[in-house]
Amino acid sequence: MRIAVLGLGTMGGRSAAACVEAGFDVTGFDPSQAARDQAAQAGVRTFDHGRDALGGAGVVLISVPRPEHVDELVRDVLVHADERTIVADLSTIDPETARAAATTLAGHGVQYVDAPVLGRPDKCGQWTLVAGGPTEPISQITPVLEATVAKAVLRVGDTGAGSVVKIVNNLMFGAINAITAEALTLVAHNDVDPKVFIDAVAGSGAATVSNLFKEIAPRMAAGDDEPAFALDLLAKDNRLALDLAAASGSPAPLAHVIDQVNTAGLQQGLGSRDSGALYRAYASLPAAAGAQ
Repeated sequence: MRIAVLGLGTMGGRSAAACVEAGFDVTGFDPSQAARDQAAQAGVRTFDHGRDALGGAGVVLISVPRPEHVDELVRDVLVHADERTIVADLSTIDPETARAAATTLAGHGVQYVDAPVLGRPDKCGQWTLVAGGPTEPISQITPVLEATVAKAVLRVGDTGAGSVVKIVNNLMFGAINAITAEALTLVAHNDVDPKVFIDAVAGSGAATVSNLFKEIAPRMAAGDDEPAFALDLLAKDNRLALDLAAASGSPAPLAHVIDQVNTAGLQQGLGSRDSGALYRAYASLPAAAGAQ
């Protein structure tokens, strides 16, 4: 089977490499020449145009940053895929974009599943994919995904449900990211070394400790903000959560606060850095910001 991967960035590049390693014939496209070159080094046959990368692929993986990028691929590329092709969209997008993509592609005989990733980039092969869509295409594509990028593919509902789960998951990520930055700032302002705080809490078994805290807190304290998950992407995902709350009439006061904190980081030019760079943003925030 041939697999085409559209979007060869942080997640897509790893996905394409994993498919090659599993023995599949893999083609790929990304607008970035650097991303194409890196994928080619992993054995992916890359192309300058998305349509050329399709090349009769039975499975297409999408991994792009934003909903508008999915829209563009659907309109300009995927409507030209062979009938009965199954598209698994690993991107983090809103459920309406996912449903629109599924409707458009169904008119061309192409099946679409929103299957965003739960897991960090370096855990490719062990990801959980939360899939929204009809049971049949999800069942058909599950063996391929579990042989390459995922330890499990979980159907969580109809088309768009996968996107809902991922958006809400990333809202929780945003909450932990923000409160970790705030906690480290607070202890530093009260004469406790953040590294001492981290060591004391992380190894305590306290109910407050999460695996994410254990990962990001030491990086924050060390000033390591090499991007694993860029702040601008986290901010985008958290705004999708706000949109989801507004559309469904769900109260989301914490989501608004998280968005304000993320925005402060973006305004300081930290968007391309890791989400943990939010700790640096706190140095410029006013005392007791948001407490009025």
